[in-house]
Amino acid sequence: MKKLILFIYSLYLAITPAVHAQTNGTAPDVGAGKKRAAVCFACHNADGISKIPGTPHLAGQDRHYLESALRAYREGQLRQNPTMNAMAKPLTDRDITNIAAYFSLQSRMSNGQTAAQTIETLERIRPVAEVAMEKSSTDNGTPASGSAVRSGESIYKSNCMACHDTGAAGAPKLGDKAAWAPRLSQGNSTLLQHALQGYKGMPAKGGCAACTDSDIKAAVEYLTQKGK
Repeated sequence: MKKLILFIYSLYLAITPAVHAQTNGTAPDVGAGKKRAAVCFACHNADGISKIPGTPHLAGQDRHYLESALRAYREGQLRQNPTMNAMAKPLTDRDITNIAAYFSLQSRMSNGQTAAQTIETLERIRPVAEVAMEKSSTDNGTPASGSAVRSGESIYKSNCMACHDTGAAGAPKLGDKAAWAPRLSQGNSTLLQHALQGYKGMPAKGGCAACTDSDIKAAVEYLTQKGK
């Protein structure tokens, strides 16, 4: 088992040079890719095997193909699909590289794990001192950029609009008063709970792992105000 994990990790390191060159010298971050891809799970599933007829499987797809497809959806010229165009629009090149790396490593191995899961495990068991040194090198005594106060609108545009602008996975569209009426009747506390914990096709925090509870509350308030 240990040899298998080491082999997979070595393989991963071996297949990243091309991406390394495309991302300004930074290899893909599979963990970050998983977090950013959370909004894709409603249709493509976390393991990349879709359960929705007509929706393509992404598990094990060529990484470069996935990157090209996401960029094409983001630009909206060569690939046009309202849901995918909206989902890809806020993605940075770095996001695309990470997401593509995550889904490309979802092929199942003989031990039942995916390559992405093996790499995630290896990342968690890195020497504590190594992680502490990284934290120390980036800690200058100022709050992290993610902790800065952001408006509900900005959080919506960067994390929620892919579904709530298009109605993907049954999400009520922004400003659709008819769709929001029965939801508003549940009260903001219930809507906030759904947003924080996940509800039906929506992942917890809308897939924004870096968002604080206050960020999500601001986004919910923005959505509900638009729905009144």
